[in-house]
Amino acid sequence: MRTDISTAPRVLRLISTSSTLLALGALLLASCSDDGPSAPSTVIIASERPYAERALELGAELLAPRGLEVVAAAPGEEPHITVGQQLNDVSVAFETQRWVVVTGLSNLREGITLEELGDDPITIPKGLDPPVEVWWGISAGVFLLPIDEIPGMLEATPDALALLPLERVDARVRSLPVDGSSVIFGGSAERQAYPLVERAWVSVAAHEKPDFALLLQQTKMALAKRLALDYLPPDPIILRATGDIIPARCVYAKQRDYGDFAHAFREVGPWLSQADITVGSLDASISDAGRPFGCTPTFNLLAPAQSVEGLAYAGFDVITVATNHAKDCGQNSCGDQAFFDTLDILRSNGIEPVGGGRDLSEARRPAMLEVRGVTFAFLGADQIASYYHAAEGVPGVAPLTEPFLREDVAAAAVQADVVVVLPQWGVEYTNNPTTSQRSLAAAAAEAGADLVIGNHPHWVQAVELIDGTYVAYALGNFVFDQDWSLPTRQGVVLEAAFHGAELKGVRLHPIQIIDQHQPTFADPAETSEILGRIWAASAALD
Repeated sequence: MRTDISTAPRVLRLISTSSTLLALGALLLASCSDDGPSAPSTVIIASERPYAERALELGAELLAPRGLEVVAAAPGEEPHITVGQQLNDVSVAFETQRWVVVTGLSNLREGITLEELGDDPITIPKGLDPPVEVWWGISAGVFLLPIDEIPGMLEATPDALALLPLERVDARVRSLPVDGSSVIFGGSAERQAYPLVERAWVSVAAHEKPDFALLLQQTKMALAKRLALDYLPPDPIILRATGDIIPARCVYAKQRDYGDFAHAFREVGPWLSQADITVGSLDASISDAGRPFGCTPTFNLLAPAQSVEGLAYAGFDVITVATNHAKDCGQNSCGDQAFFDTLDILRSNGIEPVGGGRDLSEARRPAMLEVRGVTFAFLGADQIASYYHAAEGVPGVAPLTEPFLREDVAAAAVQADVVVVLPQWGVEYTNNPTTSQRSLAAAAAEAGADLVIGNHPHWVQAVELIDGTYVAYALGNFVFDQDWSLPTRQGVVLEAAFHGAELKGVRLHPIQIIDQHQPTFADPAETSEILGRIWAASAALD
């Protein structure tokens, strides 16, 4: 198989639809008379492995209906189609492999160029055949390592670089965009521009009969398109999750004064809304049942109903209400009404609340979303405020206990392809998760969770992978007024990319909160400081 990166078109993006197949059928019919083509009745497909069986199958599907026999053989004088080699200038390429530059999770590097690849030492999988053209300009060295050992090497040496085939990339490594394009996180435009692509070709032998030559050319094009579908990765499903959202107290007062209850989300909200799934943690109640406090010290965090405008503007799909302020009523006593209002207001704005309900069963019920055929289940639970916990016949939030957690995750895993747990846990104002947090995270992983995204500490905390489950112990604050320390004015948005149901990578986007209410993306220096605290805490985990 010939590979080419430097000279071939960068990406051949092919999409098959029913209309494509109908058009193909029309072309084939147009190229043949009612009695079949006026040429030999056998078409030979000479195909290299691993394309041989599939190319023969597709060739028969395309040509057998026209009375043509399709056989696998070495090309001779007969009309033939060759799959796997570029035999002439009109050969049609299809992508067979995408190679991903990966590094350690704590490497702060944001991307790499093809030119820079030649300057860095890089590890490639032993026994595989990456495109050698990439290495021609390398001066710093190429190292071989069994592919299963590469994630561990990157964990031990976070600044090292390696190259992995796309199907072997997962959340244990951090993928780097190449020339500004990411094959893990990128949309269609980025993936079309992605340079590290391996290709094979479909070629046809010349034939003297024009009608049969036309049929072979049309079949070549159709065969390349159909083979490309076998190797085309799915469009990534992007999930973005925030830290604590508290539209009360000074945030409420600021937005009231601006006359805009979406003002806190104006900077980051448009980007959040571009995700396929946007997830938040509401550490307050949203209701007009009570009277909100303004910018004054209080632990009673009620926001007016109009505050939902910001959540809707930012495109939130799922919000956990399993937090320790879920029933706050502000300056009034309103019983459970603010809690009920919160659930109703979220739902009426197209946001699914999770982790709370009118009884224990409803509070423990997962929120379910389907994106491009992949089903996601979300579970919320609280470890902090037992006085707000639901019970049989008692409204409230789901209690975070290990037995409930194991039961609920296991049940959700039966219903969904991906299970995401949103716990409210830990100790405030520390980067270090507690023993209890880590124990519960391990229980969630063992029960079948794919992603655990915690909150409540109001600082960013460590991350770790537990048997393939990515755990972010706390994302810090997102919309909040705690301006009395640098760490409480900071947080991260977690971005996860799923290819189908497989978690392929996680990125952390640091934010800073300005004017006591509005998150903005952090500048490079603050980004380095925020991520540095996360990785220092992560490295301290036993």
